[in-house]
Amino acid sequence: MPTYDIVEEGADNTGDTAIDSVLDDLVGSDTTIIFPSGTYRLNELVVPSGMDDLELVAPNGARLVPGRSGDDVRWLEVSSRGFVLDGFELDMRNTEVPPFVRMNSNSGNWELKRLVTRGKVRAATDTNVGSNDSSDARTYFRLSADAGTRGLVQDCYFHEGACEPDEASNRRAVLIESGSGKLLFNRCWFEQWAENTIYAKKPAGAVKVYNCFFRNTQNGMRLGGNSEVNNTVSIKDAQHARQAWSNGSLQRGVNSEATVPTDLSEGIDSYNGTLVVVNSDFYHRYPSSSCGGAITAPHPCQNIIVSRVRISYDSTKNHDAIYTYEGQMNDGSPVNLESLRLQNVHVRNDHDSEYAVFIGEEPDTWGTVSGVLGGTGAATNSSYVQNRMTIDGDPDPPVTEPALPSPPPLGEVPMQSAKVVRIDNTGNSSESTFEIEGGDLVLPSGDDGATVNMGWARPLSARRVPNSTQAKGTIPPGEVYAFYVTGGIESTQGSGPATWTVDGEPFTPGTTLATKSFTTNQPEEDTWWNAETGVPETRVVVMKPLSYNGGEPCHTRLRNVGDGSFQYKLEEWEYLGGTHTTETAHMLAVQPTEREVPLGDGSTYSVTAGTVTVNDSFSTVSLGDFFDAQPVVLTKSQTFNGSNPIVTRVREVSQGSFDVRVQEESGLNGHVTETVGYIALEQATGRLDGEPFEVGRTGMSVTDEWYRIDFQQQYDSPQFIADMQTFHGLDTAELRYRNLTGTGVEVKVEEEQSGDEETSHATEAVGYAVFEGAN
Repeated sequence: MPTYDIVEEGADNTGDTAIDSVLDDLVGSDTTIIFPSGTYRLNELVVPSGMDDLELVAPNGARLVPGRSGDDVRWLEVSSRGFVLDGFELDMRNTEVPPFVRMNSNSGNWELKRLVTRGKVRAATDTNVGSNDSSDARTYFRLSADAGTRGLVQDCYFHEGACEPDEASNRRAVLIESGSGKLLFNRCWFEQWAENTIYAKKPAGAVKVYNCFFRNTQNGMRLGGNSEVNNTVSIKDAQHARQAWSNGSLQRGVNSEATVPTDLSEGIDSYNGTLVVVNSDFYHRYPSSSCGGAITAPHPCQNIIVSRVRISYDSTKNHDAIYTYEGQMNDGSPVNLESLRLQNVHVRNDHDSEYAVFIGEEPDTWGTVSGVLGGTGAATNSSYVQNRMTIDGDPDPPVTEPALPSPPPLGEVPMQSAKVVRIDNTGNSSESTFEIEGGDLVLPSGDDGATVNMGWARPLSARRVPNSTQAKGTIPPGEVYAFYVTGGIESTQGSGPATWTVDGEPFTPGTTLATKSFTTNQPEEDTWWNAETGVPETRVVVMKPLSYNGGEPCHTRLRNVGDGSFQYKLEEWEYLGGTHTTETAHMLAVQPTEREVPLGDGSTYSVTAGTVTVNDSFSTVSLGDFFDAQPVVLTKSQTFNGSNPIVTRVREVSQGSFDVRVQEESGLNGHVTETVGYIALEQATGRLDGEPFEVGRTGMSVTDEWYRIDFQQQYDSPQFIADMQTFHGLDTAELRYRNLTGTGVEVKVEEEQSGDEETSHATEAVGYAVFEGAN
């Protein structure tokens, strides 16, 4: 697959000159075009059928500016398969009438991801106030997908709308008129649209609206059968923009509108199937005739399921909070509501004259009916509902927190720093389990055809940002789940045959090698600090060397190393005072086992860890025949059996064994036995779990003078762990480091001075490991 940098190919990234000629020359099948940060003026991009798997990607964010203006002017039009647009700001701030984006009905498996619209998306017909001609309505995104394919709109922000709340517009956000493929909206933000926000009542293909947010916007979702709304929030609590053509508003939340007769040859079917509204919240409290019902069915589709929904409703509009009417098709034929379920539905209704639940169209079959109706308004006109729900109760209030982060500031696009964790269980006959802990957010994604797992977090409140820091569950055979993780991957666990990748590179769940940075001081000799490894299993922990902010000899000491946690302190030697200034050390934690870990290039990497009980005499630890060459060995006492300060020393590191002991300061001998943890690492440079790493060994060249180690790769946030591999200098000593950057570090051997003043030390070989930490 060819990959091009569009700037290197001659495109202007200042926004002064249109990029069309350069882009047209690069566009092709199986092609990725990278947009470095900047502003790009684009008149028009047309991707015809057959030009498949084209990706336009801005890894660090970039801005697209229309070069033309007009309602009927196309900006992007796609008829191919596998199209991706990812990481852009769509800047309409200086475009009088923004052009449209269209995914045609013969397109498929397209993905529009991490897009932010800047500025109002106005229409040229906005001045036609009161024309009473709905054909005046214009569309920003016209979306469709061919049978057997899918379209994904994910992490996209349409939050500035078409006009101000006191204005009127003919621009709708999204129109889905037809199509047999599946369309999925995941984590999208809509606000201040004066026409329909998502108009999708007609397509035969499924429409899924997951984890989305609608605030003070026209008709949130107009849907037919074969649709689902899940973990979505709708808020109407302020003035709404108006439709220009009618000078009115239809401010519903979810609206079932089966009015178009089925024509499968055209991808149209508004009636057949089930509309599901689940785990969603509606706060519709605005005393105006613009504020409509939360879940409405003036023309019900075949089946409707409303489950685990919370509604707070107050308005002066002639709408009930939830209602079904006896509707009909455009040809005059009646529609028939075959089944209706209202399960665990909570509605507070404070409307003066309308119901919390109004049943005008009785279903042929009732599903489960349960929940609580309360408030000052009427509860229901239906005896069937009244006999099965709690009336005049105290309903649970809606959770109004969006299920996605707030719109990013100008110059940023959403989820730009996220890592994509992909768990692929296709081709397998058994299920797999997964657990992911993130430093900030863990959110489900649909990248590259993955199923958006809506059961990823428990309890339910964890599904709403900012509480969604964990994903946990089971993936069935044949499925693929994916998650966006921000703030770094803290830990993972998994079982079963599924394969994992992070940003496309092989990944082994279980956090084979966990790293963290710790910065603290030592206020008193007996102060111990609690620390987490970031993983729950029992670990071998090595935390050395220490930085060099304080000149007195010092090192770290550990105790209580257990399941996911340990304690540490900065330990000076016995002859010193015990207090120490702030220092930084990096931790490496590994399960006590032998493992072959896959690397990004397809090869495997060898690591083994364990513990051994030793005292101040050397003991030999066998590595068997696990390594093909001499590894790097990192050691650290895991216990505090003896209170005298100690370090660990290593010698005779070979392919099959090494020696290790503990060492007290000069003049003190006979230390009690301690449990020493060791981590043996294959010497290598590459990418582990999607991030750069390297393990190496210096020559016999490190003394008490500072010695520069140049890294083989660049690191944004290096985690540096090192240990002497030799015992040439017999005086008690430990390593210290300074000037750690993304390209290298300085180390030296630091002797203690309890026996004499001199600190010169013989040359030693140093083994080290560098890993990329969380930014």
